[in-house]
Amino acid sequence: MSQLACRLYDQLEIFAMRRTNVEITYIDEKGEEFKEKGIINDLITKNGAEFIVFNNDKTIDVKDLITVSGIDFQS
Repeated sequence: MSQLACRLYDQLEIFAMRRTNVEITYIDEKGEEFKEKGIINDLITKNGAEFIVFNNDKTIDVKDLITVSGIDFQS
């Protein structure tokens, strides 16, 4: 997925704005699936890529997302 659909990005913004506790499933740089739980502090763009920044400072590239709180980000 090269660019996140607007409706999905909007959902991430809502989670961040509402400080909603989320569970994210994503693929890391080694191709392994991981889960992360927490609150999205911010959504940032760096070098043309979009990232989620969690309240524990963990940063995840949105292109690596599989699901966020049950919402499919791979379709």
